[in-house]
Amino acid sequence: METIIAEIAGKFIKNICEIIASGVFFAEIEEASLREAKSCAARLVEAYAEAVDTAVVADRVARRKAGYRVERRGDERRIQTQLGEVSYRRTYFQRASGGYEYVTDTVLGVDKRERVSEGLSLSLVRAAKDMSYAKASAHLTAGEVSRQTVMGKIRRSYAQKPVADRRWVAELHVDADEDHVTLCGGRKSIVPLISVYEGIETRGKRGLCKNVFHISEYGNPSEALWEQALTEVEARYDLDGTKIYLHGDGADWIKTGLEWFPNAIFVLDKYHKNQAIKTMTAGLSIAGRKLFNAAIRDALSIENTSIVDNLTANLCSISPARETKITDSAEYLKMHIKGISICSTDPSANNGGCTEPHVSHILSARLSSRPMAWSKRTLKQLAPMLAGGTIRKVPSTTPSLPAPLQNAAASARKAFRCRNTRGLPAPNAIGTLPLSGKVTGTQKLLKLFV
Repeated sequence: METIIAEIAGKFIKNICEIIASGVFFAEIEEASLREAKSCAARLVEAYAEAVDTAVVADRVARRKAGYRVERRGDERRIQTQLGEVSYRRTYFQRASGGYEYVTDTVLGVDKRERVSEGLSLSLVRAAKDMSYAKASAHLTAGEVSRQTVMGKIRRSYAQKPVADRRWVAELHVDADEDHVTLCGGRKSIVPLISVYEGIETRGKRGLCKNVFHISEYGNPSEALWEQALTEVEARYDLDGTKIYLHGDGADWIKTGLEWFPNAIFVLDKYHKNQAIKTMTAGLSIAGRKLFNAAIRDALSIENTSIVDNLTANLCSISPARETKITDSAEYLKMHIKGISICSTDPSANNGGCTEPHVSHILSARLSSRPMAWSKRTLKQLAPMLAGGTIRKVPSTTPSLPAPLQNAAASARKAFRCRNTRGLPAPNAIGTLPLSGKVTGTQKLLKLFV
């Protein structure tokens, strides 16, 4: 084993020296050296896998005690990893209890018929949060893994929220909105998003949500979604005496949150409020829009629906062709008038309300900013990942190794515990940077220091 390790290490050092001596630019040296380092690591992993197989086959006493008999030798296994493709040969065993098994795969924790390692699988899923399946594969594997495989990895992964210390805050803001996505087949659907934070803090000219975290689930009833949101909030905060503001557009699923959060106050999101007011005054002159906008806002802030009705009638008489849009927008504003006036009576209500930016940055950037269609199964797994959960792989179904064979597998690991450099080649014996013969750019620079 030491001879194999020494050969791999010697070849690696020799190739790195040749790359540096070739006189290419630093960026090219960096890329070629990284590629060579990955190739060297992949060869070491292959050597380790075959060493495990050799150790298990050689330990006849342990195999017989565990009930394993050699059925076939030299079966090749290829698996894509973060180091590149790893290929090794292993032995096929028949179990006395029935069935067959590749013991080497069990030791390495490789599932049956799996062609992508767990580490690469998680990296592909993380990359697929921000880019297409094809781009994730191209970025990490140079296209060796198919788009369908990347999608399958997402479906076999899940998001886990980190545990935070529980504490008390004076106020919490809960934003709720949804992203509109297209399903396979052309149908439309929504992916809800709930964002929880402690208000908005200013950094320079920018406002940032303080200690924000997000919750997103696809396909769950609104009651289940809000129950999950309350559970996660209570895990982080002591809500005794905390003022909670629920920001949103007033949809039924959003107002369901008022039933789950104790003493929560609904606040109509400013984006939807402003959008409704602009719809009412569209088509007027600049001076006319300013006049009616100010009047509508003043009437809403004091909850005077009579003034809103009078303004609506005046706008309908000025723009009769737009009567339906004007009246619909006015009814929407009156329906949520308490969620508008709260901003005038309670200054803290203005310290939140970022529903549209949250949806845009968390969901839309991946799900709906470009023409694409999604399956329900993929959305169910992907939405919690986009919301910021730590990605985990679904627990493996790989069987455990029988106790008699564990010592045999451990003996293979000992060969890789390098306590000294005995057997490894001396760097000077592998190769040096040549300073004679054909003159390269690197040599010209090195000669300045000779």
